[in-house]
Amino acid sequence: MLPGLFSPMWEYWDWFATTYITPYYDEILAVVAVLLAANTILLAIVARRQAKDNTKILQRAYLSVRAAGIHMSSDRDDAVAHVDILNGGNLPATEVKWFIRHAFCSNDNLRIDGINARLVGGPGNVIAPHAKMRQGGDPIAVGSDALRSQEGLYLYIWGAITYRDGFRRKRKTTFCHRYDCVNVAPNLQRGALAISGIAARDHHGGNSTT
Repeated sequence: MLPGLFSPMWEYWDWFATTYITPYYDEILAVVAVLLAANTILLAIVARRQAKDNTKILQRAYLSVRAAGIHMSSDRDDAVAHVDILNGGNLPATEVKWFIRHAFCSNDNLRIDGINARLVGGPGNVIAPHAKMRQGGDPIAVGSDALRSQEGLYLYIWGAITYRDGFRRKRKTTFCHRYDCVNVAPNLQRGALAISGIAARDHHGGNSTT
């Protein structure tokens, strides 16, 4: 029953193979071989690109910024906010540039978004893998009271870092730290640590990396 049912189909296939396949059998095999070779080359290119991308992810420089405290100046009635720029990657970060800004505010939820990394400056430093570089911001005018503890007053430190990641690609890290002035050290003297970096908090806005 079944052979009889499908016999027209087999007859058509036999005619088609005899007319269009058998005379060009060698040519068809050659085309198939070329397509298989092209597919193999394409797969090799994709695999190589993925391996290269994975290598970049594992080896590239990664810069992050950690709060390093507020320090009083030794010769002026002002303070300086310090940050540690850390390279957590396996390649040196080159052309490292930065800027650091500050602001006092009574709001512990100050909105700081869209930090403009184009404000960075300087000739560009190098940070070795797993090393850190400490930098300070602009002088913070605090007067003769030298950041006396003021409950409800916050000091925001924010800025941006740009650098090359070891594969010539330019990267950016922005940061924002918040200090509660209630944590000002008692009996503060010139040149002393005004607020420890341990007391700083990463603000909910302004922190990003590429």
